[in-house]
Amino acid sequence: MRREIYGVTAVTLLSYAGEYMAFTSILAWLDILLLNSGYSPLQAFGFGYLVSSAYLVFSGVLAVPLGSLADLFGRRLTAAIGCILAGASIIAVSLTGSISGATAIIAVISLLLLLIGIGHATYTTSALAYAGDVSSEQDVGEAYGLVETAEYTMFMFGTPLGFALAQAYGNQSTFYITGAILLVGALAAAIGMPERRAPSSAPAPSGSIGLPRPSSKWALLYRAVSDREVQVSLLAIFFVSVGFTLFRVYLTQYGNNASPSLLVGPYVVSIMALASVLAAVPIGRLIDITKKRSLIMAIGFLVEGVALALIFFQPSPLSLVLWAVVFGVAIMLVRVPQAVIIAERTIVENRASAMGTNHGVEHIGYGVGAFLGGVLLLFLGFTTLQTFWFVAGLSAAFGVALFAAIRRLKMA
Repeated sequence: MRREIYGVTAVTLLSYAGEYMAFTSILAWLDILLLNSGYSPLQAFGFGYLVSSAYLVFSGVLAVPLGSLADLFGRRLTAAIGCILAGASIIAVSLTGSISGATAIIAVISLLLLLIGIGHATYTTSALAYAGDVSSEQDVGEAYGLVETAEYTMFMFGTPLGFALAQAYGNQSTFYITGAILLVGALAAAIGMPERRAPSSAPAPSGSIGLPRPSSKWALLYRAVSDREVQVSLLAIFFVSVGFTLFRVYLTQYGNNASPSLLVGPYVVSIMALASVLAAVPIGRLIDITKKRSLIMAIGFLVEGVALALIFFQPSPLSLVLWAVVFGVAIMLVRVPQAVIIAERTIVENRASAMGTNHGVEHIGYGVGAFLGGVLLLFLGFTTLQTFWFVAGLSAAFGVALFAAIRRLKMA
């Protein structure tokens, strides 16, 4: 198992590295092309925001049907194809400089981002499902801790790395480099993700639902998402994504304009991300030792609520760092056990579909978090502190409800 987990971790790291390092340059490239086409800076920024928002939504929603393909054709093949599709699409962005007309530019860049989103959804669901396929009850938490570490590292640090790469070599060279990284990810999938078993003959894990196996792929997906513990896990990824987005979006701009803090927001976000990365594997091992998946997840929501409530209460450099670290650990106290629960409550034939659903719900949570923060701040007159308190209350309330669900459903 160990070699295979390292293989899927490498695929996750390379695929997310290539994609998120390229994302900054793609938006900057779109901005340049639109400005050259006569758009104002505000118009160019607005269309860049709309295009990127559509990409984020599609990459989440498409994860559900594309997860079914991973269940049908195998994890290695779909992970490799996803990396190739995303890598080739990123390289193709470099060819758009000769397109004339703003409408054509927006259409082509949107299409290429859609293809990148399809690749993203495919290799993400394949990797998450594969981690469950090759792990056992004794090490499933550690396996998902490693995969989450790789994913989260590049999700948080890929963008600044891509910015640095573009500054050093230019946007077009960045497309070639990051596209090549994704193609290396496809090679890593081909070598490091051997299929463990034929889907039709794979035994169900001991934690999965003890029902006869339906023959329809959609029936298999329905069986997975109709399980109460899976439903609780999907709600968990939704609520933790809402809080995460509020934190990340606001802190990214915090401290740049006459803030009393000595730390600007992007550094605080990086500190939070580093705490999450360092905590993921130890939390996975804790889950393997204690077998308390749901309890750890519920504690994570309570800790998240405390961190969100206090980070902007009389903030200082020390308190910002402290609560950013606490918040980063809390994120992984939720993300790792909820992925483990889904892995254990599914079988080989529907695990990728369930992970795709999980990924889609995660992206919906990102969108709701951004929308909710904007409504509270812009239209309801909330202060920053009040906004964070509101979302902290949501997180804590879900944590309390989760404790009740653990007792009622007898969740581990």
